[in-house]
Amino acid sequence: MKKDIKDIEKDVYTAIVTTEVPDFVTEEKEDRIKRQKEFLPFGTDNLYPQALSALYRKSVVLRAIINSKATFVTGGGFEIDSNDSKALEFIDRPNNKEESLNDLFFNLLIDRYFSGNSYLEIVTDKKKSFLNVFHVQSVKCRLSNDSTHVLIHPNWEKYKKGETDKNKKKLIKEIPLFPEFDEVDGFQRSIVHIKNYEPNFDNYGIPSFIAALDSAAIGYKTNKWNVSRLDNSFQSSGVLVIDGNMSDTDAQLLKEEFKKEMLGEGNQGKILMIIKKLGGEGTEYTPINANNEGDWIELHKQSNDDLIIANGWKKSLAGVTENSGFDVDRILNDYQVVKSTFISREQNRFIKLFQKITTDFVNLEGLNIKNTPPITLLTKLSSDRFVKIWEARKEAGLEYDSEDENQNKYIDNSEKKKDGKVATAIKEIKAFLGK
Repeated sequence: MKKDIKDIEKDVYTAIVTTEVPDFVTEEKEDRIKRQKEFLPFGTDNLYPQALSALYRKSVVLRAIINSKATFVTGGGFEIDSNDSKALEFIDRPNNKEESLNDLFFNLLIDRYFSGNSYLEIVTDKKKSFLNVFHVQSVKCRLSNDSTHVLIHPNWEKYKKGETDKNKKKLIKEIPLFPEFDEVDGFQRSIVHIKNYEPNFDNYGIPSFIAALDSAAIGYKTNKWNVSRLDNSFQSSGVLVIDGNMSDTDAQLLKEEFKKEMLGEGNQGKILMIIKKLGGEGTEYTPINANNEGDWIELHKQSNDDLIIANGWKKSLAGVTENSGFDVDRILNDYQVVKSTFISREQNRFIKLFQKITTDFVNLEGLNIKNTPPITLLTKLSSDRFVKIWEARKEAGLEYDSEDENQNKYIDNSEKKKDGKVATAIKEIKAFLGK
């Protein structure tokens, strides 16, 4: 099939990578809500959660922040001040997917921090003889038009493109919001919708980094720029103008031969080829140079800072590098700040939620989360910093007894002791840590 010369010229252009920023959801449009008979759309095209999940995958720093927040909030896992076998079994295995309550909790937090919404499904029977709880991906959930049910669909993008009524009924699972239960697929089911508060949003939550959406996009766009430079072997691209009359077939053959012989693996050193008619000034090559590397680097750093601020997090805990390097004091201080504010608030919220939904099945009174600091007192221990052993164990998140005679000994540096009766600080603390 003969190609038009315009199509051939288009073929010579390099592939374009789309890195568009998802549109900001300014409000929940009443007119769109009225047009929907089954559900309340999330975003102008109902695909806002999908856009946020794509951003979570593309932005390195955003992903690091969200993952570190979820990691520190889950801490060392759930514990309970009880020997109740049912409670211990529920913490170890809350469903039939062979995952622990801590695994489920982590997934809920990831959804909460990247999309502003988490969904927890509760499954039982009419006699309430058992209880299973499951995390449901937030990208698959939408609220019903009357806000009484959650509609779960495996692919809302396909739903948007249009499906038959028969397929809709087959693919969508409709589950009532807790505390209501309905029989779905042979079991009694209910679902909890956990959402961030956002002014002017009644139906869905919004992630905390919403004000830094552009910054997240800048971060992965600057990374894409560096990848492009690597693909081009850090060499300039350019425009090649060829003088001469060619048929469409000859132009296509020239382009293919040029790409085969002159471009490297992955088409490094991209070239825009323009074929001129006879009567021009001759063949010439014009390189395209860019001297804006410094601006891009600063822009990348600024976008990282904005993301940290918008997420209400700390660089030292997200693994974002600093000029100061590995600062033990800063890490400890930052952890203490977020632990007493953000982490405690999030943990208390979910502990109360798990206790509430399990009231009729298992007693989770005394449920708590073991907090494990990124750096222990062992890192900070020095001859002029003395603490008692039980205090060190408490800070390390381990069991301690403030009345124990041995644990009331001070951790000291025996090299400073002339009598040699006190063990070295490291040996002392390791003994009580069971190492």
